[in-house]
Formats: sequence, C-alpha cells, structure tokens
Amino acid sequence: MIAAVVAVIVVVVLLIVGLGGDDKGGDGAKGPAASTGQAGQGSGEGQDVSAGGKQPAAGEGQKTEAGDDGEEADENEPDEDELPEGYATVKDERFHFSMALPEGWKRTGIAGRNSGGKYTAPGGGHPKIQIDHTDSPGPDAAGAWRAQEPAVKSASSGYKLLGIKKVEWRGYPTVADWHFLRKDDGKKVRVLNRGFKVDGENGYAILITCEADTWQDEECETLRDTAFKTFKPL
Repeated sequence: MIAAVVAVIVVVVLLIVGLGGDDKGGDGAKGPAASTGQAGQGSGEGQDVSAGGKQPAAGEGQKTEAGDDGEEADENEPDEDELPEGYATVKDERFHFSMALPEGWKRTGIAGRNSGGKYTAPGGGHPKIQIDHTDSPGPDAAGAWRAQEPAVKSASSGYKLLGIKKVEWRGYPTVADWHFLRKDDGKKVRVLNRGFKVDGENGYAILITCEADTWQDEECETLRDTAFKTFKPL
C-alpha cells in the first residue's frame, strides 16, 4: 500500500511540472495543458495523467441541465442540426472551453489537483472525456508527454505505449498526441491524449478513453471526431 501511494505521488508531481508550469493548489489554482486521467488508484488503474499547474478559480456557475459547476448549453455554439445526432454543446466556464458531447453527459469528476473536468454518460463507465487547462503552457507538447510517459507507465496497470507524436492542428504552436493502452476500472482501454498550446496563456489537453475493443466503433469514432471538430477555448 505504501509503495502504491508513493507511486501516485510521484506521478502527480511529474505531471504538474509538464506542460502547465507551477501548481499553487486549491480551487483557485490554474490548470494543465495535457492530461490522461488522475483518479490515482494504487494499481494505476484510472490514474490521471494531467500535465499542468495552476487552474482557473472554481465556482463560476450553478448546476444546469448540461452539467454542474458552471456547465451550460452555449447559445453561441453551432446549431444542434449541425452536430451528430444525439449531441449537444456544453460550455464549461471553470475550465475555459466549449465542446459538443453526447446529450446527457455531465461533468462527473475533477481531474488531479483541479486540473480539469471529467465527462461521462450519467451512469459513468466508458467512453469518457477529460479536458484540462493551464494558463502557463510549455513550448513543446511532445516533449512534455515523453517526459511524463515513464511515470505513467510505472503507475498504470497494463500500460502499453502506442506512440507519441507531434501533429499539425488548427495552426496551434505545439500539439502532440499520446496514444496508449492501460486498464481503467478493471477494463482494457485505449487512450488518446492530445495536448496543445493555444497561446502564451492557454494550454489544454483533450483525453479520450474508450474500451480497447470498441476504439474503431462508430460511438468512439464519432466522439473523437466531434470533440476535435467542436472544441473551442474560452
């Protein structure tokens, strides 16, 4: 048990110094520019891989139909008929983004040290998405992922690296995708963690998790495609 706790602490410390800079803790801190889930369990299952430091202040909103703690439908987002069937736009003021998600999905948890929001269907499970934010992003998303990968490997049950690579996306100054397998809630899952810097004061990570054998299924593909198409920094 002691060894497991130490492993979790090591991972959290490494993640905080990745893309996001220093962490001042608490709800008033600012968040990461990359992530992979931070529910640090001793076995590494469900372990968050948030990279970041300070986060936006909490308490910007009240519970809404789309979620809680500042989540709400964004009237300025695309019309619903422009989205895949069964999707609706969610705006998260706390973590500074809007995105189209399956209807009924809510923020069901907070990642790591207040680094981001975890979104799932009402019953939880998979697939799921985590969005992290930092106001002090680093200059090299791929380098940050490579620096964090050994710690995540040691803390995650069933971890297998599928690749870390730089990608071109929206003209952002640095973007990198981290693909890997691991166990989450006792199930083998595949993870895509896209970390990116929008500007000098805003970095994000979009972490998408699906069960490994459903990665190419329509549900997971639509979730990924829609997330990357509709994500907007606020």
